[in-house]
Order: sequence, then structure tokens, then C-alpha cells
Amino acid sequence: MSQAIGWNNFVDTETQAEHRRLRLLERIFDPFSLRQLEGLGVEPGWQCLEVGAGAGSLARRMAELAGPGNVVATDLSLKFLDPLTELGVTVLRHDVTTDEAPGEFDLIHTRFVLDHLPGREDVIKRMASWLKPGGWLLLEIGTTMPELSSHPATRRSMAVLTRVMTERVGTAAEWGRTLPVPLEAAGLVDCAAEGSILPARGGEPLAHWLMNTTKLVEPHALATGLITREQLDEAFALYETPSFVDYTWMTVAARGRRP
Repeated sequence: MSQAIGWNNFVDTETQAEHRRLRLLERIFDPFSLRQLEGLGVEPGWQCLEVGAGAGSLARRMAELAGPGNVVATDLSLKFLDPLTELGVTVLRHDVTTDEAPGEFDLIHTRFVLDHLPGREDVIKRMASWLKPGGWLLLEIGTTMPELSSHPATRRSMAVLTRVMTERVGTAAEWGRTLPVPLEAAGLVDCAAEGSILPARGGEPLAHWLMNTTKLVEPHALATGLITREQLDEAFALYETPSFVDYTWMTVAARGRRP
């Protein structure tokens, strides 16, 4: 197995292509995320932390709900977060695995971050310790399910995506399916979880996002012989074909409250 090097060493997180992929991610997954956030009853004055803010949409919504001066948005790359600073949100370069707490919070949220981190259970415990009494930790984790693909080509390409992300980034593709147990192990209460599976229909946003995410591992996968150019092109063609539908990506949202 190749040594894992982490997300920011494997993906160039500051390219315009990555910005487009993040904006597409927001378009697809924000409705589910916003329902989770708003379900916790965020009010003006809540101190909120967005870990791994990406292109900034969820921190922006937190600012609308709680007030921009009450929101901290962190990431290892801040290239796409200048608009948040202009709103009055505090934007910090911060490593959730090692850096000190950036404050005390009523709500901490992170999406598609912990599944790529080593020691993710310890990171949950760290974030739980940053909560005020009664504060909420809300996690969203992605999990690939290539075995459910409706076509051999996309089954193969998603299996390769999962393998490369596991070996080179350190991603735990199935870890989200253990939630909310890790939140309970961190001492949180009122824990619950919900899964969402959307149809990836050819030519539509989720299919395009899955194709663009697979392109992140394309050079490594081709160079190491995990997949051929022809096999990958067949999968990409399906992601553009309106008659193709797949259900191979699940988002799990889990929440827990500090007693």
C-alpha cells in the first residue's frame, strides 16, 4: 500500500478547477447541509465554527443566522474565503488535528473533512472539547458505495477513486457508516444521524461532481495501471448520458450535544 500523504498534499486546493468543483459541491449538497444546520435552531449570538470552509457557503449561512461577527471559518487553504472576511466573518488558517482551539462555540460544523483525516476519532474529541455546555457538534461525512453502481464502468471507476483516496490521502470511505457512535464515544449526548443518497443522473450536477472528483485521482490511477484510459473514458461518458442513473454516494450527517 502506498503511504498516505493527506488531502492538501495530493490535491492542489488553490486551482480554479478545484474552486469550480467546490462550488458544484455546494450546489449539490448545501440543501441537505442547511437543513441540518437550521434544524439545530441557530440563533443570533451563537458562536459558530466552520471547519474546512471550502468555498464558504455554509459559513455564509451561519453568518446570516448568528451574525457574521460570531462566526469563525477555518481551512488549510484560504484562497476562496476572502468574501467571508468582507462580510465580517473571522477566517483563519487552522489545522483541526494539531492547532489550539480557535474559541468556544455553540455550534461546530464540518463537511467532507473528517473522512480524509488521520485520527478522526481524536479530532472529534478535540472539537467536542471546544463546545460550550449545551453546544452542538455537527458532522457531515461522505461515503462511496461502488458496489451499488448500475454499470460496470462506473463501478470500476468509483472503486478506483475509493482505493486511491484511501491509499494516497488516507480517506476512510466507509467510516461515515459508523456514525453516530464516534460522537457518543466522545462523550456527547442526544446523538443522532441521518443519511442522504441522491441520484447521480448523467449530465446533471452530481454526476458531473463525481466525474470531476474522479479526475483528481486520474493521473495516479492511470500511471499505476489501476484503470485504463478506455475504461475511464467509458465511465465519464456515462456521467454525461441522460439515461444513466446511479446511487453510489451517501452523505451522513451526525450531531451530538455537549452535556
